[in-house]
Amino acid sequence: MSHSVWLAILLVACSGEATPSTVTSSGSGAAPPEEPAVHRPMATSCTGEPKEGNAIPTSGECMTDAECTAGTNGRCIWPFGGDNVCMYDECTSDADCGVGVCACRVEASFDFNRCFQGNCVIDSDCGTNGYCSPSGVDVFPNCMTDLSPGSIGFFCHTSADECTDNADCGDPSSRCIFSAEAGHWTCFSLLCTQ
Repeated sequence: MSHSVWLAILLVACSGEATPSTVTSSGSGAAPPEEPAVHRPMATSCTGEPKEGNAIPTSGECMTDAECTAGTNGRCIWPFGGDNVCMYDECTSDADCGVGVCACRVEASFDFNRCFQGNCVIDSDCGTNGYCSPSGVDVFPNCMTDLSPGSIGFFCHTSADECTDNADCGDPSSRCIFSAEAGHWTCFSLLCTQ
């Protein structure tokens, strides 16, 4: 996969499609959702620097981290093939993301801080006893085949959820993802490409 295609996938995934709003997570009279292992009781700020880049001796806009100076914490990255590219932190706090969440040191984004949108920023956006969790932010871009970009971000859990955490999906190649089409969390089987 070329670096331009990979970067396009990553940017679409990080931008999301929905905007945060106050959501009643459990619906009227329904039991509240189970508490997920990962959720956002409150906003947090990101600290520290990303890992060293993984550049390989090939062509591209950089060969070393020191060449990446156009943004914060620049690193020279080899993204799943193609040429090396410079990547940077997008944020250090939610305020840097407008209406989104600043996710810290996202492994699937080469350990950079990334902005994600969805329908919540913190748990209280999801109503009483609600939970706001990351959906698909841990999925590498080459494994997003058939996964709607609108399902990547931070979303409220609902009483209709088919899963709460990845462990509920049983299969190591499945993730508990918020389905933009269904409007609740469901297990999604990853299909990864080289």
